[in-house]
Amino acid sequence: MANVTVLYAQWCPSCPSAKSFWKRLMEEVSFEYEEIDIDTPRGREIAKSQNLTSVPTTLINGRAYFVGTPEKERAITILKSLE
Repeated sequence: MANVTVLYAQWCPSCPSAKSFWKRLMEEVSFEYEEIDIDTPRGREIAKSQNLTSVPTTLINGRAYFVGTPEKERAITILKSLE
């Protein structure tokens, strides 16, 4: 099962839609889900290790796949390929 992590920030206007997207998609595709605030020590550590400069960024199994709100069909295709 894929592990989806959304790195977000409280001040980010696009982050709520990306988080909502993944929560809705969980009703169609099975995956583990986590949200991490980029302004926490853990969030900063992940951003640094992945060289991330934008939020929201979605990691799937520890790899950055999306910046912004993902396109649904592409997200489903990626998740299913990792089952």
